[in-house]
Amino acid sequence: MAAITSTQITEDGIIVSPTTLDASNTFVNTGKEFIYYNNSSGSSKTITVTAQVTTIDSSIYGEVTKTNVTKVVANGETALVGPFSTEAFNDSSGNCNFAITSYVEGEDAAAILYI
Repeated sequence: MAAITSTQITEDGIIVSPTTLDASNTFVNTGKEFIYYNNSSGSSKTITVTAQVTTIDSSIYGEVTKTNVTKVVANGETALVGPFSTEAFNDSSGNCNFAITSYVEGEDAAAILYI
């Protein structure tokens, strides 16, 4: 599993430097992070962010279900996905987990950005 370090976007701007991904990936999530993914693979890819808490019982709304976040990124497209609620997406270590399908070793890379 690749642990990706977040990069802060400042008023001076940044040059995005994606990190090579593994089949499963993680980053520390404070609720401000976005996944930046540029697909130049030749085929569509799907980003799946895993929800850790999928059901809550609300006194106002009753049972509420949260699903994984999925985003299809066609070849030649760039996507920003997020931010992710810490209550729904953080695991017990405070990390958010995601994968790219169909993952190809050495081909897929992403950056985690925050303001």
